[in-house]
Amino acid sequence: MADCIHRSVGFTKNCFDVLNVTITIVISLVCTGRLHGIGIGTVLAVILVGRTIAVFNHFTKEKLTALAGIKE
Repeated sequence: MADCIHRSVGFTKNCFDVLNVTITIVISLVCTGRLHGIGIGTVLAVILVGRTIAVFNHFTKEKLTALAGIKE
């Protein structure tokens, strides 16, 4: 997905996760009138997983692509 929109994997993961959480919130509120399934752990995961991927790629992407023989 990141390649299709020409953005970094970390940024794309954050956007995808925010979209999923938004859909969950809307469905939860429409169907039950209350918020279900979204807690502090979900919000932290949404933020931290994408940022962790971005930091990892920042420091290792060039070396990993060279080792894999992938040309960008």
